[in-house]
Amino acid sequence: MLTDAIRNLTASWDSYRAGVTTRKDHPVHRLVVREIPEILESWTPNSAKYLFAGSDGQGNILRAPWFATLNLDVTDSATKGYYLVYLLSADLKTLVLEIGFGAHQFEKQYGRGKRVFEALETSVANMRLNTQHLIPRTLAGTKTRTNSVPVRLDNSGDYHLRVYERCAIYSLTYETENLPSEESLKNDYIEYLKLYEKMSESLLLADVDAYVYESIDEPIENKEIRVERFEPRVFKKRNIETKQRGAGNSYRHSKKSDKVGKLGEQLVVQFEKRKLEEAGRSDLAERVNWHREDEANRTPGWDITSFEPNGDELFIEVKASEGQKISDVELTINEWIQAEKLQNTGRYRVYLVSDVFGSPVIQVIHDPAKLVSSGQLTLSVIRYQLLLGSREPI
Repeated sequence: MLTDAIRNLTASWDSYRAGVTTRKDHPVHRLVVREIPEILESWTPNSAKYLFAGSDGQGNILRAPWFATLNLDVTDSATKGYYLVYLLSADLKTLVLEIGFGAHQFEKQYGRGKRVFEALETSVANMRLNTQHLIPRTLAGTKTRTNSVPVRLDNSGDYHLRVYERCAIYSLTYETENLPSEESLKNDYIEYLKLYEKMSESLLLADVDAYVYESIDEPIENKEIRVERFEPRVFKKRNIETKQRGAGNSYRHSKKSDKVGKLGEQLVVQFEKRKLEEAGRSDLAERVNWHREDEANRTPGWDITSFEPNGDELFIEVKASEGQKISDVELTINEWIQAEKLQNTGRYRVYLVSDVFGSPVIQVIHDPAKLVSSGQLTLSVIRYQLLLGSREPI
């Protein structure tokens, strides 16, 4: 029973935490990471769709433990997405059931400070606004039911708990010394699970990344950009096969990926204009064409038309990443057709822009079609689209 498990946990937590580091052979550890998640699994209809987890810490013991139910359509980790979770307050007097964001995805983007709290406040408010219509009547309308305010886990100002408090989208709060019946706890859990399920299935709800990244207003003017020489990699056959098998999931578009792509293109436009100005060709710098902003010619098969200082045109396709390593990129059929048309001219180039939100690095692939023909790059078709008719010539 969850009520018994919570009582046992609150009675023994302080003595367990006095040991500082987690112990896999300790009854409290087993209670948190195995026994309570198993109770939640037994409560959950269609449990194969979910991952059940609990944590008492990674090495050092947390001030208070947590146990979560993660919808695998949304997330497979408590560091990202949003999930259903039980949190205990630092003084162990309060148990909170909430649907909340994973904190780490915000810290990764905004650091640890004022910006992460501002981003969480914006993201949580927007998520509530977009999901109010999904809340069942059984959870709405009374003070004893769903809360739409930050939860209270601690009064000491502990940074981590302050972040967790602000991750809550919807929550229910119980006093651990006065828990409701097991049946009531289970009913609340099921109601929240249904809400979580509705949120995960909603076609109107934006991708999770959109909430994380919507607060970004990344300045790029005069941003330092490092240029590195591109060197073709050598991949083991096994690694290539793994990428191909997993490629089917990579077509899902999100506002995050669009924001990353747009910022990468902005950085390249800035880089190209600066290059031409430094070469004394301000006239050419003014003619650099960012096709995203060109209503008459948005998709020619590359993102940016720029120039060499001698006036030769360059056709630049930009592939950007928030990470520091890019091992493969996806090209549309139009992009590859243009790359092949311009093969051996040196004028079609792919700019790889990594770490776009941090310290951007640009690597330039000159004439990708030529490098494929020479075997230095590998072109892999990962899916076919059968058009039920003929294609007009490009």
